[in-house]
Amino acid sequence: MRRPTSIAPPSDADARSEGKDEAAEEKAAMERLLQEGDQSTPDSRRFLGLIRELAHFRSLRDPLASLCDDMRLTPTQVHALGWLGMDGPIQVGVLAQRIGITKKTITGVVDRLEDMGMVERGRDAEDRRAVTAKLTDKGCEIYQVIQLMTDAGIRRLMGLLPEEDREALFGIIERMLARMKCGAPPR
Repeated sequence: MRRPTSIAPPSDADARSEGKDEAAEEKAAMERLLQEGDQSTPDSRRFLGLIRELAHFRSLRDPLASLCDDMRLTPTQVHALGWLGMDGPIQVGVLAQRIGITKKTITGVVDRLEDMGMVERGRDAEDRRAVTAKLTDKGCEIYQVIQLMTDAGIRRLMGLLPEEDREALFGIIERMLARMKCGAPPR
């Protein structure tokens, strides 16, 4: 596990350069998608529809929603705490990727978590230009609460399925992950 060695912020020139590169990459990715057009399949549309339908059941999200309210945390901040708790200290840019937000946005998220005493910044030992984030003791306590609340929600969700359906679901996800790790083409 890499450990940060100092808490100095990146230079303004580094931040400007990263922002321009990221914006250019995002623009190129959007242009490629627009050129390719809609390539959805019946399976992709069905899966997305089912995920959207699941998302309408707020009761599945209630434990974390109450944590957000009680701790005055945004869902993005909870997501950041979750990734930091799972991964340990990581580069802020990697954290942004995990959450699915821009590097510019993650800066504000980490700023607020740092102000709350849950996260601290440092420097990557292997790349001194890279800023890392890690949980403080207070952040670790909140991460434990997040884990317990998440587990309670998952137990409720799994309780809706008989054991054979749970095993089938786990098997499907495990096979998907194995294929993704190997880079194997889909069947």
